[in-house]
Amino acid sequence: MATLGWIGLGDIGKPMALRLISAGHRVVVWGRTPERLRPALDAGATAAASPAALAAECEAVLLCVTDGAAVEEVVFGPNGLAEGARRGSLIVDHSTIHPETTRLASRRLGSSGVGWVDAPVSGGALGAAAGTLSVFLGGGAPDVERVRLWIAAYAGNVTHMGDVGAGQVTKSCNQAVVAGSVALWAEVIAYARRCGIDPAQMVDALAGGWADSAVRSVHGQDLVASRFRPTERLILLKDLDIIGDMAALTKSPMPVSAAVTTLFRLLLAQGHQPGSFGAIMQVYAGEPKAEREAG
Repeated sequence: MATLGWIGLGDIGKPMALRLISAGHRVVVWGRTPERLRPALDAGATAAASPAALAAECEAVLLCVTDGAAVEEVVFGPNGLAEGARRGSLIVDHSTIHPETTRLASRRLGSSGVGWVDAPVSGGALGAAAGTLSVFLGGGAPDVERVRLWIAAYAGNVTHMGDVGAGQVTKSCNQAVVAGSVALWAEVIAYARRCGIDPAQMVDALAGGWADSAVRSVHGQDLVASRFRPTERLILLKDLDIIGDMAALTKSPMPVSAAVTTLFRLLLAQGHQPGSFGAIMQVYAGEPKAEREAG
């Protein structure tokens, strides 16, 4: 069993950390919001005073934070992980960030003898709680083999995709497919409703065919009902921006992803309430936003 640090106890990170604790690992946590630490502490984790202090006592630190700016701050900011990390230790980043940000962070830490594995995940909070997440690993083979032993606690499908950054590139592919699928499901749900077909029945009818997907099975009925927990911003838009930038860097034509990105930006420009999936339905709801609010 290992001594592992964990930073990022949000909707996905919390069940991942709890499964590590249940697997018998000693887990040390840090966060700015004390109440977010409570479930992990109640399960047996201990708290560190800072990211640097956390890194000093752990053979690896696992991150699951919002974006590249959050990774930068917690790793390289004042009292960050870089100040306390031991030579030979690892940082395992489950966040979804830009591949080039990942590669730069790895190079900056490499001179200190600290390894980096990018390990973005797919499967959401439900997959994290069930231990069935898909994890895309980028890093050197020895580091990746170390990581596999730990993430087996919450992952069901783990693939080494290549060197540092390859995991994040794979996650960008995942997010392009997810964003496009969500937009298309929103489109056909509105279409079915206007054609006089019960959209909830249509979503169920497409199970098992070639149109089936995790988006349909997990989110289909929520899309029908516009039933989503609001979030502070469009999470998928951040990921789509990464895809667009990487497409430009690699000269990869991605017109469908570009169109979906424009749709998400339209939602923001029109003042719709942000949400990772829920907001996409608002553009298809059938009435202008102002009329719905007036009604």
